[in-house]
Amino acid sequence: MARLPLPLGFVEQAHQQETWWLKAGYESLVPAAIRQLAEAQQQSTMDGDSSRIITSLRWGRGSVWRVQTDTRETLIVRAYRRGGFVRHFLSDLYWDRPPRPLAEVVATETARQRGVPTIEVLGAYVHWMNNGLYRGLFISRDAEGFHNLWEWLQMRPTGPTRIATLTAVARAIATMHEAGIAHADLNLTNILVQPSSTSPQVLLLDFDRAQVLSDPVPRPQRERTLCRLQRSFRKLNPDGTLYSADDIALLWTEPSP
Repeated sequence: MARLPLPLGFVEQAHQQETWWLKAGYESLVPAAIRQLAEAQQQSTMDGDSSRIITSLRWGRGSVWRVQTDTRETLIVRAYRRGGFVRHFLSDLYWDRPPRPLAEVVATETARQRGVPTIEVLGAYVHWMNNGLYRGLFISRDAEGFHNLWEWLQMRPTGPTRIATLTAVARAIATMHEAGIAHADLNLTNILVQPSSTSPQVLLLDFDRAQVLSDPVPRPQRERTLCRLQRSFRKLNPDGTLYSADDIALLWTEPSP
């Protein structure tokens, strides 16, 4: 299997048909939370205790859950799901080497260590099938108090808060590009914002299939990423009632990080 060097502070654990890549200090907590999630899913209906600690979320095409651990930490667990035509045959099975969950851990943690505002990765997991395929999970800490950019736009924010927040998004994207991280699918649902008129916060998510470069991302590649983000506006809001040309212009400005 092709190997990737683990980021500093992460360890690998392999047990029969399972492989974990975990942040140091979470070697027990994360697998326990995943077992808890698996047991709850096996029940035809969750009991009262399970429904309080495990919440199914709507995000992209994958299955995503919020899981509260015994230590009162809240984790976000995302299952890998395929898009495109192949999803009709292999909805959640992969053969990529190195495994995509490992590659996403490396890309996300590398981005974070290079100063890109993103979530805290706690681990990833694959379950190997006998034919060499696998299913995967990605686990991070919950970003409490944040909304994705699409949810926020639906709140119809106005004035200084809107301008400051979108400018902060543009700055986060510029930081990512200067750090040499080329996002494969930047869209409204994988940008999180905590809006403010003075100090908005932004987190960039979903570095699955991202490229980690040794130099800043070249201009043509940056423009492709921004075009993809712009298509997301049109796809989610085709009548254009929730955004303006000024909003798009702010995102294309890419101020100095």
